[in-house]
Amino acid sequence: MPRDSNAQPAQAGEPGPTATTVVRRIVRLVPTALVLTALAGLGYWGHTTGWSMPGFSELSGEQPPGKDDWCAEHSVPESICIACNAELMPKPALHGWCEKHGVQECPLEHPEVAQFDKPPKIEPRDLERAERALTLRRRQENNPACKLHLRRIQFATKEDADKAGVDIGLVDRRKIVEAIPASGEITYDQTRVARLSTRAAGTVWRVYRNIGDEVRKGDVLALIEASEVGRHKSELLAAVTDFDLKKIQRDQTRTVAGRGVPERLLQEAEASLSAATIRVQREVQALVNLGFPISAKSVLGAKRDTLARDLLFLGIPSNISRYLEVEHTTSNLIPVRAPADGVVVARDVVSGEVVDTKKVLFSVVDTSRMWLMLNVAMENARFLKTGRKVLFRPDGSDRDVDGAISWISTKVDPHTRTVKVRVELPNPDGALRDETFGEGKIVLREEPGAIVVPNDAVHTEGCCQVVFVRDKDYLKDGSYKVFHTRVVRPGVRTPTHTEIIAGVLPWEVVVTKGGDVLRAELLKGNLGPG
Repeated sequence: MPRDSNAQPAQAGEPGPTATTVVRRIVRLVPTALVLTALAGLGYWGHTTGWSMPGFSELSGEQPPGKDDWCAEHSVPESICIACNAELMPKPALHGWCEKHGVQECPLEHPEVAQFDKPPKIEPRDLERAERALTLRRRQENNPACKLHLRRIQFATKEDADKAGVDIGLVDRRKIVEAIPASGEITYDQTRVARLSTRAAGTVWRVYRNIGDEVRKGDVLALIEASEVGRHKSELLAAVTDFDLKKIQRDQTRTVAGRGVPERLLQEAEASLSAATIRVQREVQALVNLGFPISAKSVLGAKRDTLARDLLFLGIPSNISRYLEVEHTTSNLIPVRAPADGVVVARDVVSGEVVDTKKVLFSVVDTSRMWLMLNVAMENARFLKTGRKVLFRPDGSDRDVDGAISWISTKVDPHTRTVKVRVELPNPDGALRDETFGEGKIVLREEPGAIVVPNDAVHTEGCCQVVFVRDKDYLKDGSYKVFHTRVVRPGVRTPTHTEIIAGVLPWEVVVTKGGDVLRAELLKGNLGPG
């Protein structure tokens, strides 16, 4: 077969192109071809769509009912969009800003704005409650220029709202307590604490009470043997004996007076009797100063044969003296008595101990009433006044105790910058204990029937606070599924509920879950489709 005359002869040792080499060259060209194909496709798509981005509903896979009947701005069919077609659901007459309550379209002043079939009657208690709340302290404010109350959020169907996670709850009435917090400590009422010592130095003869014992006023806690007591008793007996002698002499002189006996002798007898009387009174007063229940009249009128025994057991009650023998009992005994009903909370004495008048032997406390000392922050001091109710929960307790402010300090602690407040707490069952810490609440306002909504229902949108109120016809067949944006004035916030001073009325229906979906719709108009 003849060769091609134009073909170049292969040089010796150089192989010709193989199939593998050809495949590799083709593979290198594939990425470039794909890029060119993608660019061509993108150009075709841009030419056919006008280079516009799809709406969120298209990206999420939720296709509108019809290509020509869909409001991308409000995510409902154009044919039922009340925002674009206001005549479908005309807005009621607007009342504007309520200067008194600080909200737009105030239902307290214009109950017809509430979502009820018939305008409700506003109860005076709600107007009074709102006034108390706004007068007491400064509340969160709304901007009078805010226009969010004009917005209505619409869903195409009830099922769409359910799929979006929207849940509802009723505007309710509940008890609300507004208070300022303050940490504090329970202590004994210092006007009911008695720290007892002996009135005469001596040796402890007997101890009858221990820590924890309940005592009544006048009960003997201990007997002290004091030589000073025995000395005054002896001198009193001597003074009484001298008084009796001087009285006999005076009586005899008075009998013979005028029968040749000088008047001077009668005067001297009267003076001697007066001196004896004063001596008796002096010794009686000395024993009274030591706490003994005795008087000059009772001593001078007592039987002389029993006076010594009476003085021996002076001040010792019968339930103790009946067990004491005259022969083995000293006349030096002085009792330490309880000055009031209470409980022995401290005892620092034992029999045989030598004590003086400066040593505290017992502490007796009436625990039926305690003191609560609160530390109130300086910024809350303006709310303090005597008589104001206080709730206090001691550490480790599951219930509050209540009392009233009885004293407010006139100075501020230089270290903590707090004001001391004293509260008197009743303690009839003795459950409160000294030096117990806890948290207190100084009650500023109690509202048994406040208007409240769940905390999740209230949203802050920059210039105002809003809730979403369900339209009154929402559940009716063929009705528009609409939620109204309502500006509100929040008050007290609890762990579960928020007081609404003004903005909604009891038994209106508000969104409690899924509110973020409605908030997103409020902002959607500013962002546009996609």
